[in-house]
Amino acid sequence: GDYDALFGRLVALEEAHPERVSADSPTRRVGGRPIDEFQAVVHPVPMLSLGNAFSPGDLREFHERVRRRLAGVHATARDQAGIPDRVDYVAELKIDGLAVRLVYRGGRLTQAATRGDGTRGDDITHNAVTIRSIPLVLEAPGLPHEFEVRGEVYMTWPDFRRMNDEQADAGEKVFANPRNSAAGSLRQKDPAVTARRPLKFLAYGLETPLPGVDRHSQALDLLQGLGFAVNSERRIFSGIQPVLDFCQQWHTRRHEIDFEIDGVVVKVDRYDQQRELGSVSR
Repeated sequence: GDYDALFGRLVALEEAHPERVSADSPTRRVGGRPIDEFQAVVHPVPMLSLGNAFSPGDLREFHERVRRRLAGVHATARDQAGIPDRVDYVAELKIDGLAVRLVYRGGRLTQAATRGDGTRGDDITHNAVTIRSIPLVLEAPGLPHEFEVRGEVYMTWPDFRRMNDEQADAGEKVFANPRNSAAGSLRQKDPAVTARRPLKFLAYGLETPLPGVDRHSQALDLLQGLGFAVNSERRIFSGIQPVLDFCQQWHTRRHEIDFEIDGVVVKVDRYDQQRELGSVSR
């Protein structure tokens, strides 16, 4: 239709004037040349897997460890009454997809990599540029030269079913579930194949320190302002009981949403407290 005609005209213009092709041109989304093999990427900051809490008791124990650790950091002689009762948490739905790290330099997407084993993943830049919800260019004053975003690549259930119907009609193999089909799409050496898959990207973290961004919740708001999709089902809670209520709510409501989730992610909101708590292997 009209889009195809305009797209064809754009291709012709870019071929005639290659020096004027913009970094975020729609033509970059259709997939470039196939790669021969995947290149390894070492993550400067490991992409850790998440620890699991299988019961309300597990989450309450986590909260108690957080409270005691924060109390112990500030003074060696604080009594039980000095342990902070209120800790701000961000709770957000955990999409069942593939963790991906994006690196922007000078405002342009220069690298995308899978999580892999947490320390080393695969360079999938050739496929990431075909995903329309991944911005190719960030237009915001004051961003540092290097800017790192982490998120999840996934498929919605309606898109997955539509793709499987098309695969079946064409006599090709169908996929078992959205996560497997997203993983297979990112493992394609030919980005033209990936470009035909209905992949989406949802940003869940910012690895680049920024002035005035002191909380995880602020980072998510910033990412949304930059054009990234972020989880709309995210809440800030003071204390652990409302977090437990949120988890229970979505345990019963999980079938109301159009993507697969495998739980709720709970993070201490304040970055200074995250640093005090430190990180562990899980």
